[in-house]
Amino acid sequence: MGTIHLLHTNDIHSHFENWPRISRYLLAGQAKYDESFTFDIGDAIDRLHPLTEATQGLSNVSLMNDVHYDGVTIGNNEGLVFSHDTMNHLYDNANFDVLLANLKEMPHDTQPKWAKNYKILTTKDNTKIGVIGLTAPYQLTYPALGWDPIAIDETLDKYLPVLRDQVDIILLLSHLGLPTDEHIAQKYDVDVIMGAHTHHLLPQGKMVSGTLLAAAGRYGENVGDITLTIKGHRIIHKSAIATPTYELAENDDDYKTVRGWIAKGRELLEQQYVCTLPREITSDEQVYDGLRALKQYYNVPVSMISTGMFSEELPKGKLSRYELLESMPHAINPMLITISGEKLLSLLHSIDEQITNLAQYPMKGSGFRGKIFGYMRFDGIDRQKNGEVLYNGETIDKGKLYKIATLDHYKWISFFPDVAQAPAKIELNLLLRELMANYYANKYKDN
Repeated sequence: MGTIHLLHTNDIHSHFENWPRISRYLLAGQAKYDESFTFDIGDAIDRLHPLTEATQGLSNVSLMNDVHYDGVTIGNNEGLVFSHDTMNHLYDNANFDVLLANLKEMPHDTQPKWAKNYKILTTKDNTKIGVIGLTAPYQLTYPALGWDPIAIDETLDKYLPVLRDQVDIILLLSHLGLPTDEHIAQKYDVDVIMGAHTHHLLPQGKMVSGTLLAAAGRYGENVGDITLTIKGHRIIHKSAIATPTYELAENDDDYKTVRGWIAKGRELLEQQYVCTLPREITSDEQVYDGLRALKQYYNVPVSMISTGMFSEELPKGKLSRYELLESMPHAINPMLITISGEKLLSLLHSIDEQITNLAQYPMKGSGFRGKIFGYMRFDGIDRQKNGEVLYNGETIDKGKLYKIATLDHYKWISFFPDVAQAPAKIELNLLLRELMANYYANKYKDN
């Protein structure tokens, strides 16, 4: 009879302030336990951190190398926030395996060169452990970046029988969210699911139909440790615990290390010159610049953006990628929607109804990294005193189709069903701050 420990992290999102304690915990566990394996379940990377932004995630991979992961999978903050080419080289220097069975490279649905469908680990007593990785299959967005997301059940139906013929134990690295993990546990023969994506915390795990579910919350606020007791190559007992990071001891130089990562990222981003601003640009002014930038990018007469997208003023003088990141830290992309006049009027009515609630709403998720939602602003929509609404100076016809340049964030959140249902073209290779960098570079090119 033997014991195996599975150490795991998930959804760290470049919250490097917790990394010194996390890394010591993982390394100490690896040294203390007779046998252990270490995994990350995706969204380790988030471009809101200056060092991540400056290095396009390579700094994160370097830090992950230091703790000797045995396998990781990716989340949407890896797969949907980097270009296809950047993703193809993100893990060039990784000393760990990326496990990902449900994302293929277009056009021929080949396995990405940087990932494996699964891997098989062998313990000291020759117990075989199969590990497979899955990520949330965003059908509307991955293809635009050259990736084909495969349905979860289709993937598991294909690979689990293959694995079961070769291994004694199956582990799933699941960046799918708790409801999907529960579905998998009820339907499939999987021993342990280490979860992520919905930022759920299972302090002592959760048993579902004989499958142990484990998850460590978000932002590195917890670290997971699963214990498997093995006899005759079979699990006879399994349990999980998530340890809060704040309970772990700090070292005297942790703060200096964390600040050093921020400073290094800032230094690198400040070297990426955009333009010279003749005056300070307030966050309110950036809203209207954003509206103009969206209209210009898509060459349409109307745009829509919320004031909460811009958090900080841009100071007079040299503008670099650092100041743009500080004001617009989001993983949010330009989007062009086509909407009927009837639905456009419905959208405007919906915005009016929610204006008080949204003004100070503490928005989270769907790529947003700011503080509050704020107010929705338009350029090219005019409301007359008699109640008439004009699109580019003409009365809106309920039966006509109209185009609006906006941001994909509004498609994913629940407040605007008319936007969510509208046909959309999303520019996934361009973040809002990159759009604004191009806009300001062109506007102030003669300064």
